This record gives sequence, structure tokens and C-alpha cells, in this order.
Amino acid sequence: MPFLTALFDLNGTATRKQALRVFLVLLLALVSLVLIRAFSPSAGRFADPVVGMVVVWWFATMVRRLHDAGHSGGWALFLLVPYVGVLVAIWVLMLRGDRPFNNSHAGLRAAGTAGLVLMAVLSLSRVFWAPYWSASEAMKPNLLVGDYLVTRYAQPENLVRGDVVVFRHPVTGVPMVARLIGLSGDLIQMANGAVVLNDAVLGQADAGMMTEVFLPQGPMRLLPRCTNGVVGIGGRCDLALLRETLPDGRSYLTGNLGDLGFADTTDTFTVPEGQLFFLGDHRDNSADSRLAQAAGGLGFVPAENVIGRVTRVVFSSAGTYLWQIWDWRGDRIFKAVE
Repeated sequence: MPFLTALFDLNGTATRKQALRVFLVLLLALVSLVLIRAFSPSAGRFADPVVGMVVVWWFATMVRRLHDAGHSGGWALFLLVPYVGVLVAIWVLMLRGDRPFNNSHAGLRAAGTAGLVLMAVLSLSRVFWAPYWSASEAMKPNLLVGDYLVTRYAQPENLVRGDVVVFRHPVTGVPMVARLIGLSGDLIQMANGAVVLNDAVLGQADAGMMTEVFLPQGPMRLLPRCTNGVVGIGGRCDLALLRETLPDGRSYLTGNLGDLGFADTTDTFTVPEGQLFFLGDHRDNSADSRLAQAAGGLGFVPAENVIGRVTRVVFSSAGTYLWQIWDWRGDRIFKAVE
């Protein structure tokens, strides 16, 4: 089939005109995706798979373009390198096609085709899930800075208290993650660090300490906050943990820096119709629904802003860049989220 051949066949050649045509389609697809995300975010789940398939088409075309200029298609791997990939794409488009390359390795071609098929499958599966990158400590200890998450699309009516949810901020529209605590009509209050849900205090039990090295984490080089106070770089940073239990028996860990946090005691909130109430698991380090939007907090979140439920961490890195393999957290790969 010509369509499948264009997507996955790494044999043969592609002229400069053919490659330029695919490049323009790619630019159009990327611009369309930006506009869709800006004006109709919920439609992004259907636009992402289309753009992913165009990227697969573009990559295969660039391999054939390299062949047309007498070079190995292996050079196309540099297209995957941030920033460098743009320069490589321009170089490939400018190559003269007068020395067709006929010495490609069958095994490498098969591996490349398999990689493109995998990329296509992942792109099409984006109809059902979305990626999310955790950039703050607000959900520690369950989510860490540098966690890459799988978010399964979900309707608000299918969510339950205790779910970890990705949603669009009601003011900025930026995706955020927090734990769903209150549904429409619920009464919620914080009393000395404990959650009071519909006049029932959620149980909290001591769950020990989370210990880590006091070092900058993630691209923003955030320093962790510690229960044991200010420590020096490279020192031991402890975070006291509590296990909180919902009325239905579901439980999860929360972080506690102390008993006099900035929002450990609040007035009673009544969650309006069509709105949701979220808390960060790191209760003393999260500007969540306890704080009004005018004060820099989250406030109530419209149910329509929900993107989906977080199911697991797929990858995690504490480093500034992903290539810093010494900062990868191997114990968090494919880790389920409580």
C-alpha cells in the first residue's frame, strides 16, 4: 500500500522536492496543534495522534532523502537531538541528490522500520492517554520532581475522591496535577493539618520518614524542603510522612513539614456545583484549593478542566537534562501511583 510504504519503508530515495513537501505538511500540522491546544484544549487528544503520524512520515522521508544524496539513513538519528535536529533537517533538505546510497544494512533497515511502527502505535494510542511531567514538589512523596507520568483521559463524573488528577489551571490553563479531595457539594476544612471532609476527620497515621540527599532537582534546580530544617548541599533531608485514609478506606501518603503550616487550619469550604477541590500531597508545600486564586492559589477547579487520571510513573530523572543517566531513578520506572 502506497500510504504504508511512505510511512515505514526505509528503502529507496526521496527527492528534495518530496522532502520539502513533507516538511511543509509537518509545519502545518505543528501550527495547527498549537492553535488547537490554545482554543480547544480538549480536542488535543485527537490532534496529537495525527501530528505523531506526520512525524513518522517526515522521519522516513528524511531517511530516503539521505539515501538520495548518497548518505546512510543513520544520520537521521540526529533529528531526535534537541536543537541539533533542526540544523540536521536543514542540512538534509539542502543536500544534492546525485549519489544514491545503495549500501544500507538490511538489519538496520528492519530495526528502523520497527522503531517507526512503534512510534506510530504510540502516536495513535494518544487518543486514550496524555503525558505529563511533574515539575514541582507539591505531590511529594508520591510524585517527585522529574517524574514523567501516564494520564488516562477520564470524564469528571468517573473520578472518585483520592484520585491523582491532571487538569488545566482555572486561570492560566496550564496543566497541573493534584489529588482530588472534594466533589461538588462537599464541605472541606483543614484543622491542625488534618482534612475534615463532610464533618468527618480523615485518619492520619505516622508512616515514617522519606530521606533523600539535599541537592537541586530537575531543570529548575529546585531544592527539597526538609522536616529536619535547613541542611547543607549534600546533607540528609528528611520529610515526615503520614498515611491519610478516606472514608471509603482508600489511603495514600502525605508529606508533613510541621504542625504550623501556612494552610494547616482553614475555614470551611463548600465546593460549588460543577467544581472540584484539590490538595497537594506535600501539604506544607502546595498552593492548592486551600488558597484563593487571587492569592496565587488554585481555588475551586471547574470539572470541565479535568484532563485525566494519573495511573503510573513511566520514567523519572532528578537531573537537569535527560541524558544525565546518573540522575535517573530506576526504582520509579513504571511505578504505580497510589
